[in-house]
Amino acid sequence: MSMNVKNIEPGTKVNIELNHDGKDYCVESTVLTQYSAGVLITPVVCDGKMIQYCSDARMTFTDSYGKVRTFCLSSISPIDFSGSLFHVAQGCETVKVNNSRKAERYKIQRVATAYVAKKPVMKVLVNDLSMRGVSMIVGKNSNAFNIGDEIMLDMLKEDSYSHVKLTCQVVRKFKVDEFDAVGCVLKNVTTCLLDYILCIKKQKQEEKEARMFYNAV
Repeated sequence: MSMNVKNIEPGTKVNIELNHDGKDYCVESTVLTQYSAGVLITPVVCDGKMIQYCSDARMTFTDSYGKVRTFCLSSISPIDFSGSLFHVAQGCETVKVNNSRKAERYKIQRVATAYVAKKPVMKVLVNDLSMRGVSMIVGKNSNAFNIGDEIMLDMLKEDSYSHVKLTCQVVRKFKVDEFDAVGCVLKNVTTCLLDYILCIKKQKQEEKEARMFYNAV
């Protein structure tokens, strides 16, 4: 069962992975106490400067049983607490799916922009998405994708101008009907991507319940 970041014991040493000013960092911090919907932590400092705000980060620590716990942080924000500056972190634990089970896949069929190193920007059709991977129809661009390539995908959310970005790696090439496609594993699951997948899951569940109700009438 997942836990909220606010339930982490005070005094716990944590590692925070984040991107700040275009650079990736792994910063050590300490949980001081529960604060509002999150926890008060010692200042998160990058290159000698305390960060102002971060909306997407990952926190990890090893619990007393030796298990590594991972949390997606939706925000890290500074706060003046009793005359001293600290940070407040909010977020929830990411629970890995048992490897013996397949992650539930959701068919979305959304056009996305694909960025592959040293290759032209391409348009692809994201066929389905899960917590582990993504498949996309690439059509005539099939030769531009090779096993092992790292891809950055950028697509618009339904009925929204906000973007969903994800990084994945090609692990297989196949066909969807007569169209060339590639299957990829996700390199990381950001808070934004997690929210998007949960939104799709809720939407699919509502559609299923509506069909069941219609058939029962």
